[in-house]
Amino acid sequence: MKPKRDSKYLAWIRTLPCVVCGAARGIEASHTGPHGLGQKSPDSSAIPLCYRHHRTGKDSYHKLGPQKFAQEHDLDIPAIVRRLNTKPMIRIEAGAFVGYLESQQYRLGPTREGIVPAVRKMIRLSSEDRLGGETATREIA
Repeated sequence: MKPKRDSKYLAWIRTLPCVVCGAARGIEASHTGPHGLGQKSPDSSAIPLCYRHHRTGKDSYHKLGPQKFAQEHDLDIPAIVRRLNTKPMIRIEAGAFVGYLESQQYRLGPTREGIVPAVRKMIRLSSEDRLGGETATREIA
């Protein structure tokens, strides 16, 4: 069975900073899931890595292999992949829009302001928050 391909998802991954060093340039979508000889893992397993941490550096994913790379850089790759694939949700609670992303809750504003500002805030939050991991309930301006 062929792994699922998603060019839009890979393009989005390349807009994120490197999960190791935070570099914003030269980002590549590194496939991290299980794969065999001549096969790639599904695109949904990709994480953002700069070219150095993906392919060319002494401490790169391709040089060290998945386990040693994760250990060397203190990364929980399955958790990063899960977080990148998490879909945000917006609910109405007590007259306010509340956004949920994984274990985080965000107050997005009162319903009288309409859904559009709440959706915009949630889009901004989810793109900022994808690689973070803290748990919180926050009021969003």
